[in-house]
Amino acid sequence: MTAARRRPWPAVAAAFAATLALTSSAVASPATAEPPRTFADNWAKGPAVPIAAGVTHTTWTETTADKRDAGRLLQIVEIDPSTAPVTLESAFGSADALPELVTDQLKASAYTTRHPHAGVNGGLFRAEDPNGNATHTGVAVTDGVLHSSSCWGGGEGTAGAVIQYGVPYITKLLTTLTLTTGRGETYTLDDINRNPGRARGCQRDAGDIKITGSLFSDLDEIVLFTEDYAAQLPKPGSDSYKLPAGEDDTGYEVVIDAAGAVVDSHEGRGLVPVTDPEKFPAGHRVLQGIGKGAEWMRTHLALDDRVTVNQKLTDTTLGRDIRLDSSVDVVGSFHHLLSNGRKNSVPHSCNGEVLGNDGKTMICTDSRTAIGTTTAGRSVLITLTGKSIEDGDYVDGFATLLDAEPLGLVDALNLDGGGSTTLVTHTAGTTTTHTPATDGPAPNHVYRKVADTVFTGHGGYGLTAR
Repeated sequence: MTAARRRPWPAVAAAFAATLALTSSAVASPATAEPPRTFADNWAKGPAVPIAAGVTHTTWTETTADKRDAGRLLQIVEIDPSTAPVTLESAFGSADALPELVTDQLKASAYTTRHPHAGVNGGLFRAEDPNGNATHTGVAVTDGVLHSSSCWGGGEGTAGAVIQYGVPYITKLLTTLTLTTGRGETYTLDDINRNPGRARGCQRDAGDIKITGSLFSDLDEIVLFTEDYAAQLPKPGSDSYKLPAGEDDTGYEVVIDAAGAVVDSHEGRGLVPVTDPEKFPAGHRVLQGIGKGAEWMRTHLALDDRVTVNQKLTDTTLGRDIRLDSSVDVVGSFHHLLSNGRKNSVPHSCNGEVLGNDGKTMICTDSRTAIGTTTAGRSVLITLTGKSIEDGDYVDGFATLLDAEPLGLVDALNLDGGGSTTLVTHTAGTTTTHTPATDGPAPNHVYRKVADTVFTGHGGYGLTAR
């Protein structure tokens, strides 16, 4: 697909030479412009190092550090399920609410059975003050369990990678969440696993009001907490992001079991001991409501009532619903870098700009992480960093880099970057982190704890007869 749309480099060189011949005068010009440097001129490819059967790790080293003090590293883990039984999936660590190091998340992902071979940090997230919990920004699904609603995106959702049967499918995703009582009464469910009343990172639905930057508020919400949230639930007064007029509704709380039966309901929030398996059995979930959401719960969800949690995930690009079963994982993002072998229009955005060594050009030092597929149909995990420091590119610059012919990429989704960018491999009993620690103040940088990871491991997929 990619080769068909691009001219081979020899042809480009020949065309360039012909153009010079046609436009030159009889007397050669003393100031002939040099042809632009190509990806191959600036980057040297290292060997494809085997990590496990079907998994390789290749490092491209930047040889011409234009306006930088040192060249960058572009690292690509390539996964080929045609040569070995390998998987591709996402995972969180010991609890969906708790950010953890990528190395710890890989250990928590059933190390003895899935044998993770390599992994990178996953989707966008925000750390919640003051408790340090993590909330996903956009859709997050692990083994078919939805852990966050989509961003609104004007009703079309935002980008995400649907990972199923070892392949990432990148598209726009939108969630529709509702509650339905046994009597047929319905109410909007606003989100999953976050503090009701405000959303960070993006607007979750049309009713969210922008407060400042990427902080949005809705004072009439119901939020679901899954059984694997596994951390202290939000309490009134614990939110450091003040809501309009300082409001932080005491709210209402309902516990439902695996069958949807209401087993507890009470005033207040954060009173359910979700970390105690004896008091909070497997399959139980919690609903927290504030404002009109709390009032609806008071009047519609009494003890022994039944309620159904309806969750729909829609691929708005193709206008189809995606069935949420155990084969489905999703990591969310904002920027679809490449699609169908072509660079998409993405912003020239960056969080960490510095002055280049030419003294006048600004460069972006945000490290980058991506997931994608190649022309050979293989899945890839990608990082762009400095050799020992945080370095990377603007979002559009990263897209341009990945669009290079020698990489052979067809689709790519930008994942969380900056201090989150982490690449870990595990082979022959040894775990190695190939990216530098860049989070926190210098010189005591550490690896950042993240919300989830995307990894390849031992496994493979069976085919179901239909």
